[in-house]
Amino acid sequence: MSATPTLRGQATRAVTHLLAAVLLVAMVALTASCSRRDQTRRTTTASLRQLGAYRLGLENRPTRPAVGDNKLIITIQDASGAPVAGARVEMMAVMAAMGAMPRMEGRGSVKEAGPGAYEAAYRLPMQGEWDVELAIRGPDRTEAVATYRLSTSTPQLTFVAGTPPPGASGTGAPTAAPNTSAPGVEGLGAVLLDPGRRQTIGVRTAVVAPRPIRVSIRAAGKVAYDETRRAEVSLKFSGWVRDIRVDYTGRVVRQGEPLFTAYSPELLTAQQEYLEALRASKDVAAGSDATASDPDLAAAARQRLLLWDITPAQIDAIARSGRPLEAVPVMAPVSGVVVEKSVVRGSSFAAGQPLYKIAPIHPIWVIASVYQHELALVRPGMSAIVEAPFLPERSRAARVSYVNPYLDEGTRTGEVRLTVSNSQGDLKPGMFVEVVLERDLGTRLAVPESAVLYEGDRRVVFVDVGEGRLVPREVSLGAKAGDVFVVEGGLQAGEVVVTSGNFLIAAESKLRAAARR
Repeated sequence: MSATPTLRGQATRAVTHLLAAVLLVAMVALTASCSRRDQTRRTTTASLRQLGAYRLGLENRPTRPAVGDNKLIITIQDASGAPVAGARVEMMAVMAAMGAMPRMEGRGSVKEAGPGAYEAAYRLPMQGEWDVELAIRGPDRTEAVATYRLSTSTPQLTFVAGTPPPGASGTGAPTAAPNTSAPGVEGLGAVLLDPGRRQTIGVRTAVVAPRPIRVSIRAAGKVAYDETRRAEVSLKFSGWVRDIRVDYTGRVVRQGEPLFTAYSPELLTAQQEYLEALRASKDVAAGSDATASDPDLAAAARQRLLLWDITPAQIDAIARSGRPLEAVPVMAPVSGVVVEKSVVRGSSFAAGQPLYKIAPIHPIWVIASVYQHELALVRPGMSAIVEAPFLPERSRAARVSYVNPYLDEGTRTGEVRLTVSNSQGDLKPGMFVEVVLERDLGTRLAVPESAVLYEGDRRVVFVDVGEGRLVPREVSLGAKAGDVFVVEGGLQAGEVVVTSGNFLIAAESKLRAAARR
C-alpha cells in the first residue's frame, strides 16, 4: 500500500516537467515570431529615406537596370508613414557628357499605381551609369527633390543627394531662394544654393565669352553630270550614216573626235556650188571671163557650209582637192561620255534629229541635301569637302556653286550644288558621297550646349548672379558649332551660366514657382 503514493508522485512530477517544456517551446516560438516582425518592420522602415517632408522608397524593375525599357517603383509616405496620394512626380534619367559624347537625357512617364505608389516607365539607350532625378510635389504643394544613381552593371540603386528633412543642416538638393525678386522665366524661379549644396549636386559653371566659330555641316550627296556643259549632236541637214566610229553608249570621247560619217544629197550639192563659185571667182580675178559670177558668191557658199557645222578645216580641204566629200565626218562638240546614241551604220536621219548626247565628267557636280535649319549658313563660293571611301585620297576639295531657292516638301531639305574636280573619272554619276560644308562665322558670343535647357519652344539657361543665386533666363540661339551655340540674344559677355546639374535646379525652380502662384 505504501508504493502507490510514490508512483502517483512520480507521475505528477513527470506531467509537470512535460507541461513546462511545452510552455518553454511556445515562448521561444513566440519570441522568434516577434523578432521576425520587428526585423521586417525595421527593414521596411530602413528602405525609406526621409526627404523634406516625405519618406521616399525606390525599386527598379528589373533589379539590375537594362538597356531598353525599365520601370521605377516609387513609394511616397508622409512623416507619419501614411501613403501620399495625388502627388505630382517628375522623373528623368541623365548621363553626363563624356569626351565627344554629349549629355543624354530621357524623361520618364510617371503614373499613380495606388495610394502612395507610383510607376515611372523610362528607357536607357545605352549601358553605363545614370543619374535618376526626381521632383515631387504633394497635394498640399509641399515639394522635395532627390538624385539616385543606378548602373546597368549592378543591381544597386544608390542615393546621391536630396532635400534635407525639416530642421536638418546637412547638404542636399538645391533650395529655392525665399521671397526672391530676381527676374526669371515664366514658370521658373530663381534658386539659392549654398557652397556645400553646389558641390553635392555637382554644379559646374562656365563664362559666356566670344570665341572663333567655325560651323561644319554634314550632308548626303549624289554625283551628277554637269548640266551646263552637256551637248547634243544633231545636224542641220538630212541624210544617212555611212561609217560609225563611236558605236556604244558610255564611250569616252574627246572634243573634235569623229563620231560618224554622213552622206547627204543636200550637203553634196552645197559643196559643188561652193567649188563652182570658187572657180568662177578665180576666172573673174584673171579677167578671162567677163560674164563670170560675182566673187561674193563664193563667200556666201562658204558661209552656208559653215552654218551647216562643216568646220573651216574641212571646207579648206574641199577647196584644195577641188572635189566634194561624199561622206563628211561629224565631230564631237565637247569631251565627255556618250550618254545616249540613237543611230547605227546605215541609219537615216532628219534635220534636227538628236543623234548623240555627250556629258562631260571633269569637273563634275555633287548635289547635297541640306536640312532647312542649316541652309541659312550655306553660301555660293563656300569651301567644302567630298568624302568617299572609294576615292584614292578619301576626300576631295569642292566649292559650292549654287543653292536651290526651293525645298523638297517630302524631306524638308534644300539642294546645294558643288563643283568637284574629276580628271581621273573616280567620281561617277549616281554615286553617293558625304559632303562637309564649312563656314567661318568669325568671333561670336557663345554658350556651351550643356547649359541650355529646352522648355517647349523656349531655350533657357541658369545664370549665376552671385551670392549663390541662380536665375533662369530665356536666350535666343543661332548656329551650333561643335559643343557650343552662338548667342543671338539674352546673354552678355562675362556672365556665368550653369553647365552641369541644371536639370535638378530647373525641377526645383519649377516646383517653387508653381507653389508661389
